[in-house]
Amino acid sequence: MRIFCLTPLTSGASRQRRVVLHGFDLPARSLVIAGLAFVPAVLVTAIAWSLVGETALFAVPAVEGLAFWLIETRTRSGLRLKTYQALNDKRKAKREVGKFFVAGREFDPAGEEWYVVRSGSVPSRPLFAAAIGSRGP
Repeated sequence: MRIFCLTPLTSGASRQRRVVLHGFDLPARSLVIAGLAFVPAVLVTAIAWSLVGETALFAVPAVEGLAFWLIETRTRSGLRLKTYQALNDKRKAKREVGKFFVAGREFDPAGEEWYVVRSGSVPSRPLFAAAIGSRGP
């Protein structure tokens, strides 16, 4: 009996899935993003139509492009987060200035008792000093 690791074969499979739609070969993820972004694009176009008329039709590609930019692109530095995650983190960081978080929970350093831990009175030496043949300090 043999066991094979399939992770290298299947981990990138979702990124490589493609859909053929009326002769166009598209990545499946792009098709989903375009479909979900179409709803707000129609709403923006409907509102803009009453203000600027036919020119509002340019709102559809603009909203679609904005959706792709937010979801598909990543930051160029740091953790290389998706753009919407980085923008959300910046917004949250502005609200939480002066707060400390440890393991996802807020931590108040002023409300804790602090102690200084000093080294013990027993001299220390390497753990395996006897096996190596050297003596500790």
